Amino acid sequence: MRRNGVTMKLFLVMAGFLLLLYGTTVIAQLVWFPDFYQHQKISSIKKKLTKFEQQYSTGHWNDVQLAKETGKFMRQNQSHLVILTNTGKLVNDPFHIVLLQEDGKQVNISLSLFINSENAGWLASHLKYGQQLTVTGSASGMNDPMVYPLKIKDQSSVVSGTEDFQELTEPVEEWSGTLKDVVLPNLGTWSQRQGLLVQALDSRFPLSTEDQLSLANGKMINEEWTDSWSGVRNVLTIAPVHSSGPQQQLIFSLTSLQEMREASEATQLFYAYFGIAAFVLIVFLSLLLSRIVTKPLLALNHVAKKMSTLDFTVKSPIRRNDEIGSLSNSLNALSTTLGQTLEELRQANSQMRTDMEMKQRIEQRQREFFADASHELKTPISIIKGYSEGLKDGVSESKRERYIEIIADEAVKMETMVEEMLDLVRLESQAIKLNTDAVALGDMIEDIAGRLGPQLKEKELEVVLVSTTEQTVEGDRSKLEQVIYNMMMNAIRHAVPKTDIMIEISRPEGQVRISIENQGEQISEAERQYIWERFYRVERSRNRKMGGTGLGLAIAKQILDLHGCSYGVENTPDGVRFYIIFPNA
Repeated sequence: MRRNGVTMKLFLVMAGFLLLLYGTTVIAQLVWFPDFYQHQKISSIKKKLTKFEQQYSTGHWNDVQLAKETGKFMRQNQSHLVILTNTGKLVNDPFHIVLLQEDGKQVNISLSLFINSENAGWLASHLKYGQQLTVTGSASGMNDPMVYPLKIKDQSSVVSGTEDFQELTEPVEEWSGTLKDVVLPNLGTWSQRQGLLVQALDSRFPLSTEDQLSLANGKMINEEWTDSWSGVRNVLTIAPVHSSGPQQQLIFSLTSLQEMREASEATQLFYAYFGIAAFVLIVFLSLLLSRIVTKPLLALNHVAKKMSTLDFTVKSPIRRNDEIGSLSNSLNALSTTLGQTLEELRQANSQMRTDMEMKQRIEQRQREFFADASHELKTPISIIKGYSEGLKDGVSESKRERYIEIIADEAVKMETMVEEMLDLVRLESQAIKLNTDAVALGDMIEDIAGRLGPQLKEKELEVVLVSTTEQTVEGDRSKLEQVIYNMMMNAIRHAVPKTDIMIEISRPEGQVRISIENQGEQISEAERQYIWERFYRVERSRNRKMGGTGLGLAIAKQILDLHGCSYGVENTPDGVRFYIIFPNA
């Protein structure tokens, strides 16, 4: 989009409106929503607790109905609720057990403040009717006392509650008897927040004189209480029970505000996603406006810019029956005509450049060839010249025969070098066509090894051919013989006397592979990349004594390239291995 374009202006207007709406909503949620939610939560708890108090004071519930209604209230409001005296002792605990002592007396054991996440499993599995239990704890001291257990044990195990002996003001006693009645909450949903209820009771009781006076006048106490360990905020509510009993009863409720924080965090996350969605919507609308308002002109401008850079491949996609459509068709026709003309010029220029590069390569190859040939022929010519002058000066008869042999030997070397240079020139110019046929590699290698018998015997070497089955490849036999001959000669020259030349023919993954390995001096990494070049010798002075023109591997490379083979050289622990891989063998 252009900075001053119509699309940019419309985009900025829509983006500003959406950002204003989004910012107002986020600020309202962060500043006003938490207080609003807390107020609504406290008001709801007060109404529901008032209704529960009315039903409790007038309903005359038995233990089972009290437990049912209490559990229902806690589930619906995510709260914990107990009924207390004004001194903080439980009365009418809906969750309890009853022990029948030997003297026939019944003892009510309160469980609401005893149950926690650690002993819930034990209580569910061990509290069976008729079981003998011993309870350690303290009594409430009322006319119908309620025992607050610290420990409960049966014949084989013991379980402890939440409170500690040191925190009690009443004496600790023991009660033993047979389990007569059990009323337990749903232990699967009894969370660790029951421990928070115990802490809240400890922090709120005994009540202050002012609180006792307010409750006596029928007023409800609501305040925020924060758990010091977890930092979770809670609403603590104490409601008086309007009954005509001898002792005032209180309904104590603890409701977590954690869900408010979670709801606030979820809302913040929602607005984050909403912001991303709004950004995507703005981008989508800007693209839609671009398509409707400015895309045709931008497309024509794009084509014109491409044409100015001599790129005529881009065409205008506009197809309309108006002035813009006509302009688009004219621009496309002009682009096509100029593109064809430019392509013809490029092809002519490319062909000219190719011809010039080919000519330069040929001239460069000729110069390199003449330079290399002159360098390589200089040594034998110098030798022949020196020994010829010796013959001319009249050496002794004993040396004359030796001089003639040296001159003849150097002449043979020069002849071999010239023949190999001519072969290499023909191969590099690709003037040679291959006469391909099926070639039996094992027979061919054995024939070459027979021809190299004198060289092998001179260094006391043995050729070991390893081949599971006879392998054939498609190729020019005479040229492949030249490759194997050159590689075997190279292996013989550099082999340690009285060792083996290992030749292996294998067929890995459908391809035929030949490897020729000797035992001798290895080739350094720096030299391995040059050994396929013509006239290159490892340790030139030493190699001249071993023989060779430095063209064997260069000729082998050209022949293998014509056959489409892959090849290479690698060091072994004892020497060097050359390998050839024939494709689609």
